[in-house]
Amino acid sequence: MAKRLKLPKEFPDEWAREAYIYHAVGRGLPHVFYKEFEDRKIAGREVAFRFHDLVMFFATAAASGVIGNFTYAAILRAIRAIRKPKQEIGGKDIRFDAVVSRKTYNRVRRKKHSGKRGRQVSTSELEEKLETEYRLMVHLKQPN
Repeated sequence: MAKRLKLPKEFPDEWAREAYIYHAVGRGLPHVFYKEFEDRKIAGREVAFRFHDLVMFFATAAASGVIGNFTYAAILRAIRAIRKPKQEIGGKDIRFDAVVSRKTYNRVRRKKHSGKRGRQVSTSELEEKLETEYRLMVHLKQPN
């Protein structure tokens, strides 16, 4: 059974958001994708501009795609459907494929679902889950 994250009541909302993000990405499948991104950055290879919240969201989205056995293209379409890059604070230039490599995604998905073809069409359940994660993790500009 997974441990529940408990925060003191006097925690500001921003701290709670950060704690949630690190808790969500710090273990399991999201950690695989985030670690690969960090390793590429440390090695000096070209990586996208690092806007932390969006990078963490992409790692979580990739893990959701792996768990649901969705193809890389299907998860990419789902992200495009829910993402609002013009409202993101500092993250409009970052792309999913710059954070999560197709090669690593397919390797992890095939390892988890050996012998099964990936689902090529994203479902409304996947999009709802990703939209919820997006709202929880990514800072958006407030409309005027």
